[in-house]
This record gives sequence, structure tokens and C-alpha cells, in this order.
Amino acid sequence: MTVTIRDVAQAAKVSQATAARALGDYGYVSAASRRRVTAVAERLGYVPNSVARALASGVTATIGLVVSDIENPFFAAAARGLSDVVEEAGHTVLLASSDEDLGRERDAVEALRVRRVDGLVVVPSSATPVPHLRAAAQAGPLVLLDRAVRGLGVDAVTVDNVAGARAATEHLLGHGYRTIGLVSDGPEISSSAERIRGYRDALTAAGVTPDERLVSIGGPTRDDGYGAALALLRRGDPPRALFTANNFMTLGAMRALRDLGLHLPGDVALVGFDDLEWTTLVDPPVSVVAQPATELGREAGRRILLRMAGEGGRPRRVRLPTGLIVRRSCGCDLDDPDGPEPARARRSGA
Repeated sequence: MTVTIRDVAQAAKVSQATAARALGDYGYVSAASRRRVTAVAERLGYVPNSVARALASGVTATIGLVVSDIENPFFAAAARGLSDVVEEAGHTVLLASSDEDLGRERDAVEALRVRRVDGLVVVPSSATPVPHLRAAAQAGPLVLLDRAVRGLGVDAVTVDNVAGARAATEHLLGHGYRTIGLVSDGPEISSSAERIRGYRDALTAAGVTPDERLVSIGGPTRDDGYGAALALLRRGDPPRALFTANNFMTLGAMRALRDLGLHLPGDVALVGFDDLEWTTLVDPPVSVVAQPATELGREAGRRILLRMAGEGGRPRRVRLPTGLIVRRSCGCDLDDPDGPEPARARRSGA
């Protein structure tokens, strides 16, 4: 038989309201009554009704997290970082995935709000403010993760995408490549738009006019990356190097290279974005721009806890640094400290 708050109150000889306040840790209860109620609840095996307690206290001890793709290991790492921080503070994370679809994102945000989460962390599918995010920002604490939304007026925790993409492109330029293709998902996502900008900035700074025919835009999936890479590699004058703007684009591009019988780095050099474990297990290992996925989540966790506490000041855009990790997919001879040019660049004079 389920033990109710009424049973505890009767056994402790207090009112039901007093028992609820003592076990829900809200409102005034004398120290003696609190000890008595707690001891009786433990003896009877009382399990709190979290829904009822939330309605009474206005606090659910939950934080909603909406990621764009639950299968993407980058977001898994970010979710882990967020959970580590907020769970230590006594909160549970409720996770939903939007699949880069604004309709699904809206449904997820509204479902979490109905469940009265104390705060929301969202990976937004659009760089422009949409009604459900405006409503969420007005209703309670909201932090954006990995991407920003112009004009929304909330905290956003991202990396320096422009600098990361610029470093990748500069590395390829430094090896003599001039026809560098870009495989990216859509610029409606702020992180993608920033990486496209970094790629173009690096070319322009090196005196290379960006060629829009070398920019291939796919969608959010591995298959989209595959199709976007194929479109570049099947050109009559394909690029001799590729920069892929996220790990799904990198996977798609590598599959396209395999299907076309092309090899890294002899036929095409490659630098990707995201340092995941598999990038070191393939042959050759993939040169990447590494971003601190777990730390992104941790920082988002710290920001949402501050906002839930009514602290944090004005909305902030927190940008964490990226780092270029050079491996062999770009043609670097890592055994040679002088770093000779990649084989393809030497052969073609690219």
C-alpha cells in the first residue's frame, strides 16, 4: 500500500500542510516538527510525489535540454558536460532531440515547459529568433548551446567558429593548395555560417578569391555530407583539398572519396571540424579543428544555474577556443619536423 503525506502527518501528529512543508523543504516548519516528520517518513517508507511538490514549491529540480541530433557524438559529449554540472547542484536533465527541425524543436521546448522545468538549454536550429524561443526566454531562464540566435537576449555558449575554420583553411593554404572545397550544412545555423565565414576570410587574406562553386552546402546528416562532397568531387575540375565543417560532413566526405576511388591525402587533402575518437582510428588519421564539447556543456550548465538563481548580469556570448590538430589526412609528414608539403601539392603544384 502506498504511504501518503496524510499518513505521515497523522503518524507524526502534525497537520498535512506542515508535513508537506517539512518533506518538500519549503516554507516555515519548526526544527522539532521537521525532525519528527522526517523520522516518521523514513520509518513508513514514504516516497515523495515530485509532481505535487513541484506544484506547491514552484521548483521541479529539472533542466530541459534540446539538442539538434541525439545521435551526434558531439552533442552527447556536450550533454554529459551539462549533466555533470547541474546534477552536482541537485538537478536532473530531461533530454529531447529536434533533428534540426523547427517544428520538432518547438514541440520539444513546449513539452519541457509544460513539465515546468526550472531552466532550458537549447541547441537552436535557426540563427533568427523564432516564437517558441522568444516565449521561453520571456517565461524563464534560457541558455543557448553551441549556436547563437541574433536578437534573442539570452546567454549563448559557443566556440570561436570563425577562428577554427580560418585555422583549418590557412593550414591547407600553407601547403600550397589554392582550390579548397568546403562541405558544410546550411548557413541558417549560426555555427555553420561562422565556419563558412572563417573559410572565406582565410582565402581572402591569402589573396585567393573565394570561388562559390567550391562551396557545397548539404543538410544536417551524414548522407547530406556525402551528397555535398560528391557534388564537389565529381566536378570537371575538382578541388584538391577539402575543409569539412562538422563531423557528419567529414564522414560523408570520406564515404564519397571511398566510393570514387580517391585516397587521402594523395588525391585529396582533408581537414575536418570536430575531434572525435574515430578520427584517430581511420587510416590516415584525420586532421581536425578540435572544439571542447564537454566543456561547452559544462559552461552552459554553469550559465543556466546562474540564471535560475537570478544572477549572471547582462546576457553573455561565451566563446571557447578551438585548436587545430594536425594528422596525416592533410598530407603532413609528422615524422619530419620541417613539415614538407603534402604529396598531392608537390605533384600538382596546386
